[in-house]
Amino acid sequence: MNSPTGTALRPSWEELPGSLRDGLADRLGVITTARVQDGGFTPGLAVRLQLASGERLFAKGIPAGHPLAGKYRTEAGTARLLPATAPAPRLRWDGPIAGWVVLVFDDIDGRHADLSPGSPDVGLVVAAVAALEGVLTPCPVPDAPPAAADLAGLVHGWRELAAAPEAVLDDWGRRHLDDLAAAETRWLPAADGKTLVHGDINASNLLITGAREVFLIDWAQPACGAAWLDIADLVPHLILAGHTPARAEQALAAVPAWRDSDPDVITSYAIAFAGYWTRVSRQPAPPGVPNLRAYQARAAIAAMTWVAHRTGWA
Repeated sequence: MNSPTGTALRPSWEELPGSLRDGLADRLGVITTARVQDGGFTPGLAVRLQLASGERLFAKGIPAGHPLAGKYRTEAGTARLLPATAPAPRLRWDGPIAGWVVLVFDDIDGRHADLSPGSPDVGLVVAAVAALEGVLTPCPVPDAPPAAADLAGLVHGWRELAAAPEAVLDDWGRRHLDDLAAAETRWLPAADGKTLVHGDINASNLLITGAREVFLIDWAQPACGAAWLDIADLVPHLILAGHTPARAEQALAAVPAWRDSDPDVITSYAIAFAGYWTRVSRQPAPPGVPNLRAYQARAAIAAMTWVAHRTGWA
């Protein structure tokens, strides 16, 4: 539930431990070029590698003792089990190097998706996310948690925010706080299903190649759930990119997982999403990610715009 660029402070190639750089070369071969990638929400390794053999790979990693190391291990476990038809880069290797958890993928020669109004990427992304249901059902990751149980502890916020509404909410939020808190869990019974859900659909996790192929990266939040979850996650990101709520929803109108969903479930999910972003945007910034909370505050405004559109509350 995160996104775009410039959010993490990543070390340069030269700033990484020499034992890590040497370990990568021992594992992969002679490295001729290393281009560190910005963006993302973890302050670890993210580098595109050109090898002397001509091969191009992408390596990511984090110290094994970092609180987010488990996410990297989860991503590796998920990537190993994705079917070949999944729109995801192939995992080439994962394991420990010099006290780091490291994953190595095929390098995708692409750019982050542009979700702004009028962008041709929007239709490509919607079609790609809609197609996930057919590729990832039944769920190919046996250990993926049920979506309702996994998301219940994350995608919420209004009940916590009720403790200090004067400090953290605008007039509209304070006026509707009781209704928001009451509605933010109603979507959960509809979240379970038999599809592998990515759980973090946003522009920075969507790569578009020159051939107009769409690749979905960062499979660190998998769950077994309903296909509408991933497609609904696009809406606040489309709003954040400049769409009105009505136009954002219209972009999904032909997608069966969206079209066939209970409107009350989608409204409850929008409320929970807005509560999540509002809640976490007030928390201290994690080490090495100074711009995350400002981004989440902007995302909260986008999600609240979606909620106001769906509820019609004045």
